[in-house]
Amino acid sequence: MSTLNSNPIAKAVRTALIAGTAAAMAIPSVYAAEEGAKDEKVVITGSRIKRAEVETATPVITITSEDIENQGRLTVADALRNATFNSFGSFNEQSGSSAQSQATVSLMGAGSDRTLILMDGKRLPGSPSLGGTAVNLNNIPMAMVERIEVMKDAGSAVYGSDAIAGVINIITKSGYDGLNISGGIGRPSKEGADSENFSITGGVSGPKGNFTFAFDHQVVDAIFDKDRDYTAASWEDTNNDGVIQLAFETQGVSIYGATVFNPDNGLIEASPLCDDLTANVPGFVGEVGLDVYWPGAGYTGCGYAYANISANKASINRNSIYMKGDYEISSDVTFFSRLMMSHNRSFGRYAPPAAPFPFIPAGNPHNPSTTQDTWGYFRWYQLGPRDNNIDDYTQDYIAGFSGYFGESAEWELYYHYNHQDNKSVGNTYLSFSGLYTNLYLGEAFDTEAGLGALGATTLNEDRNIFSQIYGGVGFQTGDASHYVGFETFDIRYKALVDKQSEAGWVGGSAGNSAARDRDVVAAFYEFNYPIMDNLEVNFAVRYDDYSDFGTETSPKLSLRYQATDDLMVRFSLGEGFRAPTLQELSAADAFSAEFAIDYIACANATPAIAPSDCPENQYDTTVQSNDQLTAETSDFMNIGAIYSGVENLTLRVDYSQLDIDNVVGYLSVQQLIYLEMIGQASPDPRARIDRINGGIDEAFTISLNGAARTIHNLDIEADYKWETEFGTFDFGLDVSRILKYEDDIVFGGVSQDIAGFSGAPEVRAQLTTVYSNGDHAFAWNIDYIDNTADAESPVINGSDISLQGFGIVETVMIHNMSYSYDAGNWGRYTVGLRNAFEDDLPTNSGDASVYNSNLYTPLHLGRTAYVNFSLDF
Repeated sequence: MSTLNSNPIAKAVRTALIAGTAAAMAIPSVYAAEEGAKDEKVVITGSRIKRAEVETATPVITITSEDIENQGRLTVADALRNATFNSFGSFNEQSGSSAQSQATVSLMGAGSDRTLILMDGKRLPGSPSLGGTAVNLNNIPMAMVERIEVMKDAGSAVYGSDAIAGVINIITKSGYDGLNISGGIGRPSKEGADSENFSITGGVSGPKGNFTFAFDHQVVDAIFDKDRDYTAASWEDTNNDGVIQLAFETQGVSIYGATVFNPDNGLIEASPLCDDLTANVPGFVGEVGLDVYWPGAGYTGCGYAYANISANKASINRNSIYMKGDYEISSDVTFFSRLMMSHNRSFGRYAPPAAPFPFIPAGNPHNPSTTQDTWGYFRWYQLGPRDNNIDDYTQDYIAGFSGYFGESAEWELYYHYNHQDNKSVGNTYLSFSGLYTNLYLGEAFDTEAGLGALGATTLNEDRNIFSQIYGGVGFQTGDASHYVGFETFDIRYKALVDKQSEAGWVGGSAGNSAARDRDVVAAFYEFNYPIMDNLEVNFAVRYDDYSDFGTETSPKLSLRYQATDDLMVRFSLGEGFRAPTLQELSAADAFSAEFAIDYIACANATPAIAPSDCPENQYDTTVQSNDQLTAETSDFMNIGAIYSGVENLTLRVDYSQLDIDNVVGYLSVQQLIYLEMIGQASPDPRARIDRINGGIDEAFTISLNGAARTIHNLDIEADYKWETEFGTFDFGLDVSRILKYEDDIVFGGVSQDIAGFSGAPEVRAQLTTVYSNGDHAFAWNIDYIDNTADAESPVINGSDISLQGFGIVETVMIHNMSYSYDAGNWGRYTVGLRNAFEDDLPTNSGDASVYNSNLYTPLHLGRTAYVNFSLDF
């Protein structure tokens, strides 16, 4: 922050820019000088009651914007997905769906839709591209972030649905006075993911108000599969038996090349044109074996190397505008407002459409039969790559009033409107109607007329409109503090797909339309009372009435005990709930290509394949919604302590236990395979697997209530400052350990502890060291991810099934380093390295490379050198 007293030119520039921006918004806003006396207490995430104590009965981790810079992070999404509390990682910008522009966070691995995101204490509505519940972190402009508060405790008693695993509160800058221009570039050592960022932040304060604004721009390029050894297509006859088996001797190769059903002998075979395609069309790799897909000798296909064309990490090009202000109307009434607008563009690329050739007439060169028609799995290479371009538009507005009456009462009333409109346009998909037209007219597929008929453009439009009215009053009676309030909000959700795709006339696309509305009315009360000088109790309860599934009541009790001047102990016990997403309730049937391991096919292969060697493949899947879903419920317990008896050292320890019942569980293809293995029927007849000749032809999946999940977690946080004659050292250590993560292996069946399994590290830790001396600062951040099993195989115990881990994904330590120089009026400059030692992705038992896109994103980029600048005027 700058007071702008020294440079008259800078002051003139600042004044002109701020004046222009303020005029555009016409909502000045400020903190009154007199209000400071009334506002000595603050609101901490997890409560609506103002208090003097920063450390409350609820565990809250604070990450400042300076912490984010010292850790080498570029965005809010980067900071949260690399934090220790994001235990198993979370979704980020992955090419392959209409959600490719999104990024999420998942506290304790409980799920991104069980983590509530707030901005300045107010709910951020979920993204329509994520089902309307999980928030897209890429919409949040980093330039406006002051700090991030993370509460790992039950939050439904205060905030309502989705706070089962905790709450993340993005606190934005306010009271800003000055102008800042910042920017930077990043260049990874590996191809792709080049980044640029630029922001302008400004503010002006007066005797009755403050206005703060920011413009934030970020660009990150895509990464293509071919540019990484572990994602590039490969195929090799590793056992020298003369056949390349598609399932376990290839990577990034698909059966959707030119593979047909031979009606004369009943076999799946490579097209008669496979050799010609392999010789003349890039991408085709020749004949491959299909033993795992269809057990038995003689099954072959014509493979296509899709990974030599596709992108795995989508690009991002985001522009955001943020404005915030308040204005003192009178000594007791203040008007406040907030505006956020974001446009995020994303590019993703896929190989040419992979879709059935549903009718291959007898005599066609692809048909091995001269007398019978047939069908096949084909790559429609004539159309070229499929490019998906996404435009996400977000508008978020808040306007309201706050004030005081009497000696202690403080009230707030506001209106919140959020409109998200996300559009995905896909080019060069396959039109089945055009395919039939070409066959009927005898038009070749690669002519201008043939391609014109064959191609299709897809459109996905996801829309979420959120409208909220909120009111609350905080007051005191003696030593007791109270807060009572209400809120009502409605959600209008739509996920629209073009009519041709919806009717099944487009090949190589996925998804279907959905639409549903939801109205919610809630009332809540919170009470805080100091039972003794060193013991206080806090109680909160909330009642929610949902129009689409019923009511929920969420209580919470917490205690704060100051045992000594140096030791504070806290305890909390609360209940929570999560409403089913509108997408889960309303989506029409949609196509997907779901990954699973077909142990049944492996057991029936010739020769049989051991479970530990059975490969993972994609299977055609129809995903169904379920309008009978009800809310999940949860119990959360936390006990912790804070010790500060050593000078400049603060130590925090918290143990938590989360039990979720009636979990909305996805009955996946893998779970359906497990049910087959133990001879149990699907719990819902709509979910099933259809097989042909022992192999999976198509699967049908659905979400159901009834599963259970239990998570036990231990958090340790230590902060230490060491001042020397040579400078100051600041050390910060965060450790999060999953002690238990019990989940149903088969839906509704016996639970098993999966902590330590693939993708589920037991420990994540972060050590940050900052050395500062005058104008110089050096930061070294280490991110630690514990080793995990490489994969799991099933073990059958009568009518039950469990998983056994095998192999190892090695421990990961990612080093981020930076040096900063503060040149005073000439700005602050930073150079740094993310993944400074260019550590590689962890390997499968030291043998084959593994890429978990949710956990190891920094390693996927290689070493990234970056330069940042920041100028205050």
